[in-house]
Amino acid sequence: MLEIHESTKTLGTYMQMEVFTDETKDRVKEADIILLPDFGIKEGVDRAFQPDTVAFYKFSVANNDTDLKIELFENKGEEKILALHSFDIWIPIVYIGSQILLPFVVNLVSNYVYDRMKGRPNDEPTVHFNLLVENKEKGISKHLFYKGSIDGFKEAFEKINVNKLWED
Repeated sequence: MLEIHESTKTLGTYMQMEVFTDETKDRVKEADIILLPDFGIKEGVDRAFQPDTVAFYKFSVANNDTDLKIELFENKGEEKILALHSFDIWIPIVYIGSQILLPFVVNLVSNYVYDRMKGRPNDEPTVHFNLLVENKEKGISKHLFYKGSIDGFKEAFEKINVNKLWED
């Protein structure tokens, strides 16, 4: 199931947070795709990344045949990763500053999920994916959330007309 909602969060929201160092903010300013931590998800942990973050990050960098820059929005050495005990696939929150990158990111996630399923043809995990797309010209963003089967993932995103994403 794919849900699309207006969002109050933009990259500027994260840039204003005092928990991130200037070095972190400078590093992500130049990125095209930013992997964001979740906030307030567990008592005693102010922010953490989803379980598949490191594997997805490495996969994304290794399979990036473009000049797109991919970064983790976290201070060096402060990365925390959630541990969940299921075979569900938890992609980190992905931020992109342009809807033009939407098909690229969906293909990247789809390829990652396919790669994770190699050798596990009988498993049917749920894919959890959050995408924050910002229209910098208008100063607004959309939050796209997918939770569902692997088979329905790419199909759900293919129904989105990126040219009409900002229309009401």
